[in-house]
Amino acid sequence: MAGLITRRTFITRTAAAGAAAAIGAPAIVRAQTTIPIVTGTLAGGWTEIANNLLTERGFGERNGIKFSVFNSYAALANYYADVTKGTLEVGIGAWDAFVRMYEKGVPVRLVGIVSTGQMAGLFARANGPNTMAELKGKTLAAMQASGTYAMTKTWAKEFEGIEFEKDVQVQSVPNPPATVTLVAGERADAALSWEHSLSVGLHRVPGSKVFLTIGEYYKRHTNRDMPFFGIFMRADWIAKQPKGTVERVVKSYADMFAWVHANEADFIKRAEELKIEAAVMRMALSSGRMRFDSRAMAIDKNREEVLFAANLLTKAGTFEKKLDDGFFA
Repeated sequence: MAGLITRRTFITRTAAAGAAAAIGAPAIVRAQTTIPIVTGTLAGGWTEIANNLLTERGFGERNGIKFSVFNSYAALANYYADVTKGTLEVGIGAWDAFVRMYEKGVPVRLVGIVSTGQMAGLFARANGPNTMAELKGKTLAAMQASGTYAMTKTWAKEFEGIEFEKDVQVQSVPNPPATVTLVAGERADAALSWEHSLSVGLHRVPGSKVFLTIGEYYKRHTNRDMPFFGIFMRADWIAKQPKGTVERVVKSYADMFAWVHANEADFIKRAEELKIEAAVMRMALSSGRMRFDSRAMAIDKNREEVLFAANLLTKAGTFEKKLDDGFFA
């Protein structure tokens, strides 16, 4: 009778299926094997949320990469120190900070850019400065250890002849929130920081403003997008991995950031778990300042944008020499 399975047929089919599974098992195991990689993050900001997403939602595993977080750092200098030592194999930071490591012989490579300079800006109280020129004679709170500071300092001198630490008094702080805290407490006239800290200031200080985004300032003078946060990888780690591993790491980040903008409500909820008020993260995203757009360095045009900015930094003396293609992977 059609569709009737006898006991003998059932046993035969089951045995055959079992044999097929046994034969195919090694291939399946190989396909599921992931490459472990160690990352780290600055605590309390969007990079911590991003790292949590990479590990919790499996964006890495889908691309054959297993991310593990070594530490969440309270101070940026400590994070960069572990990048230099090789404790971290991949991570995010201002790309120019990685150039300075590269110039000193640290085997770091830039593999992608994930945001433009729109994410960074100058913050002030209502009665504070409104332009870069108006910073002259004022006090600026900034993280001098950051790439954000190095780039902004260079652009100010290159485009308007304004010299930080000469025309502008700079008060250094250890982390992004501290910059706006000094402005809120009237201990600095302006702050150089990035999101979400800029939105923290706007939310907490009545009448305050982001009077200039560094990306807008750069584009006004160059007609180009300013590369900002980038993904570094250790070259010594890359050398030990199968071909195509860098592309898989870059895609993991790209998939994660695409998910962020498709699920901003979830991203905001995760921010609340880090004690970031929902209104703050909502403001950062809705303003357009916090926008992630992954650009792989394997693409010529994307590398060229970084090299253009690097040439400006070299001309200003920020970098020791012209950046070469060895910096990219």
